[in-house]
Amino acid sequence: MKLKLIFQLILILIILSILVIFYISFFKKNEKEITINSEKPEKIIENIDSKIANQLTNVEYNSSDSKGNKFYLNAKKASINAESKESNFVHLEGVTSIIYIKNKGMINIYSSNALYDKNTHDTLFYNNVQIEYLNNLILSENFDVIFTKNFSKIYNNVIYKNNKVTLNTDQMLIDMKTGDIKLEMINTGDKVKLITKYEYIN
Repeated sequence: MKLKLIFQLILILIILSILVIFYISFFKKNEKEITINSEKPEKIIENIDSKIANQLTNVEYNSSDSKGNKFYLNAKKASINAESKESNFVHLEGVTSIIYIKNKGMINIYSSNALYDKNTHDTLFYNNVQIEYLNNLILSENFDVIFTKNFSKIYNNVIYKNNKVTLNTDQMLIDMKTGDIKLEMINTGDKVKLITKYEYIN
């Protein structure tokens, strides 16, 4: 009888030992994994929020001044470096813009890229720039629109076209107050190259 009792006690101790070992090895480990994994979703959410904040699609900006001039800008993609000191600058891709100059007309602008200042609305269009203004087509690599100075400059491989002439020049200036266009040659030795429907003028 005593042997049977001793055997039962030993068996109970063995079972309890197995349960303790199982608990320590399985449940505690799972608690650690749950604790570790519970931190990951927060980090993932933070990363997602950061990407959403820094990269936007199909963005639009609108502005106008007291004189009735208006500015509209649309981009397929926009990115902002929130950590940069210059976080007011937005890098744009696939850009379409319209500038309405009161009593003069609209300037339609298309470019692959642009750098837009959210505070001043100054915009630097670059790469495959196409400008439509007063029945004229202007092609270039750069077009800087500086609203803070009522000034804009078209430069780098400038080609000016309409139904009468095709013209190559170093740069063109557009007065944002009056809408007047001015042609400039940076190198004084060069001449403006002008092609009309009837002849080539150099």
